[in-house]
Amino acid sequence: MKILLVSPRAITGGLEGMRKGHQIYQGLLFVAASTRDAGHQPVVVIANQHNIHRYIRRYQPDVIGFSCVTATYPLVSDMIKIIKAEYPDIPTVIGGHHVTFMYRETIQDCGVDYVCRGEGEEVFPALLDALKAGNRHPRIPGMVFLKDGVFHNEEVIALIDDINTLPRITMDLVAPEFNFSPKIVSSRGCPFKCSYCSISAFYGGRYRQRRVEDVIQDIKDYISWGYDHFWFHDDNLTVDGKWVNDFCEMIEDKNLKFTWNSMSRVDLICRDPKLIERMARCGCRMLSIGIESGVPEVLKSINKKISIPQIKQAVKIMESVGISYDWFMLLGSGDEYDTPEIMERNIRFFSKLPGMILISVLTPFPGTEVFNRLQAEDRIRHYNWEDYDITHCVYNPLGMSWQQMEKYLPIAYKKVYLAKGWKLIPLFIHGVRTKAIRLDMFTSGLKSLFKTFVLKTNFYDSIQKQR
Repeated sequence: MKILLVSPRAITGGLEGMRKGHQIYQGLLFVAASTRDAGHQPVVVIANQHNIHRYIRRYQPDVIGFSCVTATYPLVSDMIKIIKAEYPDIPTVIGGHHVTFMYRETIQDCGVDYVCRGEGEEVFPALLDALKAGNRHPRIPGMVFLKDGVFHNEEVIALIDDINTLPRITMDLVAPEFNFSPKIVSSRGCPFKCSYCSISAFYGGRYRQRRVEDVIQDIKDYISWGYDHFWFHDDNLTVDGKWVNDFCEMIEDKNLKFTWNSMSRVDLICRDPKLIERMARCGCRMLSIGIESGVPEVLKSINKKISIPQIKQAVKIMESVGISYDWFMLLGSGDEYDTPEIMERNIRFFSKLPGMILISVLTPFPGTEVFNRLQAEDRIRHYNWEDYDITHCVYNPLGMSWQQMEKYLPIAYKKVYLAKGWKLIPLFIHGVRTKAIRLDMFTSGLKSLFKTFVLKTNFYDSIQKQR
């Protein structure tokens, strides 16, 4: 069967240009590879409602699959409605975190034929086999469909028992006009349970790792294709220190030359400084770390399970071994700490913290503890999913208005980066050299702030959203 897999192309928010939907979701590439290994003919494209026709005419697919996040769901919904109206005989499938938790609403909203709850590498090829055999309503747990007013296969979130069975991604899976940007996946899931994150709910609290030798083989393949810098797509690479040590040992044994960035946590960095030193020797150039708040009460409230002393110690460890870093800062916690005083305390903390800062507004994504709580308290303002983009406040805070919360985003960027002054220059140069900073992201962020504070443009107008 010929399969068209679509990653949505849109600007869904964030600082202007920062969240362009111009990259293919990594999970979609694995689904494409598993589809290929099952004997089908997949191709992955990036599309929107304006050009989806082009790819349908070009590839004449038997099935069309989509992946999305919450903010890009409306765009995918529009594309599915077009397909249902103009190509009604082509079955459609959608997957991703958002639809895993909102599968009933998704089917009822856009009329998609199937929603994949969870990971698609096994259940999607199983669906294709059933469709090829003429069975439109197969019994595949996690592949939900609606028939005669009843939802079927909805009882579980489909997960792979052994992620060492993940297929190998190759460049020919992607349509030739799109850039292939390799990312490394060594694990899935996260054992931590931060209140604002859907990872724990999606993976059922499970944390699974691939064999070190398989990850090394992926890297060797990508190096042979001309790549020498990689981003680990793991939710948290450094959970298992032994795995990372074995990984570094194999890099040294095979004398592999490449650089890489990944996600981590300050408590895991502090746990084993020698491991961080070894990571630096083996090519690690940057760690991205979500500390979210410099206010201890908020850290406890969002179940972050880190401390201010750990943050300061982690800075010393990374700087001592030459690893650069950036931080994720969160405005809002969805509880009694949503006050101007707490916002200012958090801004003051990050203004003194070295490194680049990525700032967002608390977004209650479906599946998260904070979404369930705010929904139960009737404090979610609306379900216009395109605004669930980490820049809009879509809930009613307890200690301020939602308008006040949104105003703190440009204010926080202004105060945090003005406080850094000339230190921004070496940070920027080092970030570009180590490929930790994308030049287009940096310049587009500056444009948005310039429009907001110099030209007095509304901050959200400067984001230039489009669907």
